[in-house]
Formats: sequence, C-alpha cells, structure tokens
Amino acid sequence: MSGDKSAAATFRLLWETKESARSSLSVGGIVEAAIALADAEGLGAVSMQRVAGELGYTAMALYRHVPGKDQLVALMADRAQGRPPAESGQEWRAEILNWADAAWDFYLAHPWMLRVATTGAPTGPNELAWFEALLRPLARSGLAAENLVATAMFISSAVRDLARITTEIVPSGTDYGNLLAQVVRPDQFPTLVSLMATGALEDDGDARPALDFGLNLILDGLRTHTS
Repeated sequence: MSGDKSAAATFRLLWETKESARSSLSVGGIVEAAIALADAEGLGAVSMQRVAGELGYTAMALYRHVPGKDQLVALMADRAQGRPPAESGQEWRAEILNWADAAWDFYLAHPWMLRVATTGAPTGPNELAWFEALLRPLARSGLAAENLVATAMFISSAVRDLARITTEIVPSGTDYGNLLAQVVRPDQFPTLVSLMATGALEDDGDARPALDFGLNLILDGLRTHTS
C-alpha cells in the first residue's frame, strides 16, 4: 500500500509541476539544482540534504515540496531528457533513427540518467512524449498493434544500454586481443580466434557503431516483416 501511495505522489508531482515562474525553493528550482549536481558529480552525489545545501536551505525545507529522493530522481530524469525531436516528415524508418540519435545524445549529456533504475512503464510528461514519438513511426511501419510496445521497448533498451556501455567502458585498444591470444585456443573458441586475426576485437570504447548496425538490422527486418 505504501508503494502505491509513493507512486501516486510521484505521478502527481510529474504532472503538476509548473515550468514557469519558479523560485529556487520550488519543485522546479529543486529539480534544476539536483540535475546540475548530478551532471557535475554523478547521481550518487544527489541527496535531499546536499541539494538543500546547494540552494541555501535545510533538507526539511525541501521535503515540503518533494516527499523524498525517489520522487526527486523521477522528476530529474523526466526533466533532463526534455522533449523528443519534432517529426521531420520523413518515412517511419528515418524517424526512428532520428529518435535514437536524440536519445543517445541526451544520455551522453546526462550520463547519470543511465544509473536511474527502471521501475515501471513511463509516466512523466516528457517520458511519455518520447514513448509516443517512438510508437508513432513504428505504427506507420505497418507493425501490428500488439507488437508496438514490445518493439519500442527493445529499441529504447538497446539505445540506453549501449549508451551506458559507452560511458562506462575503459578502452583497451589492442590489449584485449593480445590478452586473449595468450589463452584462447582454436579448438575451444574457433570464432573468437578468427575474429582476432582480423582485428575485430580491438576495443575503442565506443558502442555507437554497434547501435547503428543493430538498429538498421532490426529496421531491415521490420520492413520485411510488414511488407
């Protein structure tokens, strides 16, 4: 029951927060300060007490506007991603690729968002706008209605997770292949050995090519599936 009440409180805050005429001690002002702190120091630095200190107030003053950290993080994530890109008038495939580009950009601009737990379906106004912006071109592709949400979840999860990998991975260059060469035998790992010979296992820490290839593969399959 307490979880239901907390979810309801978060939902109200997401939809009732006004975007204009904010003072520092308002929901909007608190969220902006928390985002600035997370951008500078990461999500772990965000606490009600720390945000209050940044604004020059006590934590108790913040609690009168935001019930707790869970609600604050939900508000931060919804606000930081902003609105999705406007429709370009291009075909559905190009719209989906534009969506993925924009999502990738906001994740790399606010890497702390990749540490925010996904606890349910999107509920905030910006979150839902992004979801709608992905569902709309998918629907135009001819995909059956019962498969729209699953496909949107798959695409959005791929963008998020590969962005997370890009922000976390430490490039190892050719070292990875050199290390593997010391232990990998052709009889055990024939495919890995063949890839090592081509240099395909060299690591530059950038997962974006994997996203581009995977998305285009999915969209090629979707075009075939719906034709």
